[in-house]
Amino acid sequence: MTHVLRRAAEVAPGSVFLLLALTALWAQMQEPAPQKPAPVPPPPIPAAINSITASDLKGDLSFLSSDALAGRYTPSPGLDVAAEFIAAQFRAAGLEPGGDHDYFQLAEMVDRTMPKPKGEMTLHDGSRSFTVGTGNLQIFNSDEAATLDDCPVVVFRTKDLDALKGVTLTGKAVIAPERSANDLPSEQREAFLRNSRAFDSAVAAAQAKAEILVGRLRRPGRPRLISVSAQDGSVKRPPVLIVDNDELKRWLDNPTSGAGKRTVTVEVPPPDDHPALLKNVVGILRGSDPKLKDTCVLLTSHYDHIGTTDTGSAISPQPPGKENKDHVYNGANDDGSGTVSVIEIAKGLSRLKTRPKRSIVFVTFFGEERGLIGSGYYGRHPVFPIDKTVADINLEQVGRTDSTAGKQLSNATLTGFDYSDVTKFLGEAGRRIGVTIYLDKEGSDAYFDRSDNAALAEQGVPAHTLAVAFDYPDYHGLGDEWQKIDYANMAKVDRTVALGLLNIANSPRAPQWNTSNPKTGTYRAAQVKARPSAQ
Repeated sequence: MTHVLRRAAEVAPGSVFLLLALTALWAQMQEPAPQKPAPVPPPPIPAAINSITASDLKGDLSFLSSDALAGRYTPSPGLDVAAEFIAAQFRAAGLEPGGDHDYFQLAEMVDRTMPKPKGEMTLHDGSRSFTVGTGNLQIFNSDEAATLDDCPVVVFRTKDLDALKGVTLTGKAVIAPERSANDLPSEQREAFLRNSRAFDSAVAAAQAKAEILVGRLRRPGRPRLISVSAQDGSVKRPPVLIVDNDELKRWLDNPTSGAGKRTVTVEVPPPDDHPALLKNVVGILRGSDPKLKDTCVLLTSHYDHIGTTDTGSAISPQPPGKENKDHVYNGANDDGSGTVSVIEIAKGLSRLKTRPKRSIVFVTFFGEERGLIGSGYYGRHPVFPIDKTVADINLEQVGRTDSTAGKQLSNATLTGFDYSDVTKFLGEAGRRIGVTIYLDKEGSDAYFDRSDNAALAEQGVPAHTLAVAFDYPDYHGLGDEWQKIDYANMAKVDRTVALGLLNIANSPRAPQWNTSNPKTGTYRAAQVKARPSAQ
């Protein structure tokens, strides 16, 4: 090529500049093409995460969901044994105790059963009177006995918090309708329940004599767990009664004018209370970064279940003549699987050669099956301040792959899938481990506030529940036993959770709520309130 160029210059001396340009171009053509920098491979998955095994999970769960623990009802001796087992595993892992009593966060409760009404209820509205018999009257809650004798009544046609402003309720009975959240579309239930609870709390704070709700009766005789811990600032609350009466429902739609003439008469007997000391189990893997170690990410689950066919009784032999009848709700998948996963993930991450930058707090809650009681207690008494808690991954039903929606192998899903970027951390971890974190369109939003992540989310912490299957055979059934768990798949899912958890703990940027999703507005507002810098 060079020879040809020189010959061209001799023939056409005036084209020397062209020759120079062609020569430069030729030189460039001889240079090797610049190489793109090779992509930086992700760091290897720590051996500590790969140490989470199916056999360890099986060993834990075959004990935790055995008949010996009698279904881990809250409260029960079986639940206490479960708490001791979890604490022992945290101790063996070298976790720092995170409770106010070693690994136990103690909660003073009463197990409360409401008595039946002593007699009928009578409502006067001017010249009209309504009488409701005991069969259509239910005492939902009361801290003490109360007698309402021609007590003045204030009527609200909806449970509207704004309608309470400027209204004096002291010494009066409030009457309002009680709708069921199940009657509403799933996307409206969360806001409805939140507003309803706020209305009830405001009525109690205004020192009303009673709250009478006109609606459907609830499950009869169901006990309730009530916190009486001194640090909760427990105060006496007015009795709450539910009335199921068609005539009253019609009247409530169009009450008689002349509110000053409205009175109610009813007698409320005292509750039947049994003290209970319950335990959340808390272990801490302290962070290593001088600044970030004072912040934390939570990994949680609930360790209780629904007991036996004689739920609420102490552990006792099966009734005579029924030795072969299964009477224990073992709760292997719900939520023994989540509990042993928290244990084994804690053990795995405790083996890391370098501690994560943020602290990781492992918590197992009591009383989820009785109304998210343990997580609610933790939410009011967090081990790390809420403004220092950057995320919560709550584990529910991670052991069964036989979903009613079809087999779920190497899959997991999240509630509130597109509510925050916690999903991205877990999705990236899943891609490396070989687990797909997918959106369950029907369950994602519907279940968001129905598990233990809710207590943290309501305070602004990006918090989600991870599950392999939202629904499966034997849900809350006698057949939910440890032999039906897919331990190899559970170990794989747990390694995904462990890696995602570790990446959040090491990330300089905390997970954020999704500002483009209007459903996160309440949670974002709570986060700003708890942590103004989150704006």
